[in-house]
Amino acid sequence: MVTDPAVSPALCFPGKAAVAEAVAKITGKQLGSIEGAVAVVHCARCLRSDYEKYAYVGYGSCSAANLAFGGPTDCQFGCVGFGDCERACPFGAITMVHQFPVIDEEKCTGCGLCTAACPKGLFSLIPRSARVVVRCSSKDTGKETHRICSSGCLHCMSCVRDCPAGAIALVDGLIRVDQAQCLAYGDSCREACLEACFMIHVIRPLQEHPYLKSPDGVTEQEALAL
Repeated sequence: MVTDPAVSPALCFPGKAAVAEAVAKITGKQLGSIEGAVAVVHCARCLRSDYEKYAYVGYGSCSAANLAFGGPTDCQFGCVGFGDCERACPFGAITMVHQFPVIDEEKCTGCGLCTAACPKGLFSLIPRSARVVVRCSSKDTGKETHRICSSGCLHCMSCVRDCPAGAIALVDGLIRVDQAQCLAYGDSCREACLEACFMIHVIRPLQEHPYLKSPDGVTEQEALAL
């Protein structure tokens, strides 16, 4: 495994370039370009204050609450809000603010433990150079999504049609961006997907901080400073 040329020497995400270079030297492997990954949350539930469908009384864990009819949130695909991701992150990169995860990109190493901890599968790792990200994971019909969440994706496909790179597609019921294809096309598209999406909080620039506000108006950056 160690000497297998098919196994990249850059698999230790927390160690970043320094560790990758050391591993490449020890194993005699070629080290290509290295770009770090960062975790993102594919949900915009923190824009809303009225999202509970019942009062949950039980063990304060997303995985536990998810067993009770998908959790107390009205969107069965959205963030449950009990912080399994925060507890799983060994680098302190996730802070729960108003029961919603806020990611500190400076601390995030792209280790991926949050992706495994979330019972809803709301986290993914994308390149730090990514330009846009989809902030919704609902698989409901557009009508049902809009009834529940004013910030949810309606699956109208406008972003898919307007992306000149063909980097956006409906995958397993979810609008997702092929980041490699998006980045390869370059910025000449001027983020056409942002203009195409009339649900203004669904597709957003990755580097837009704060991308959301909590119900009492505290931004992500302000929350991280608390």
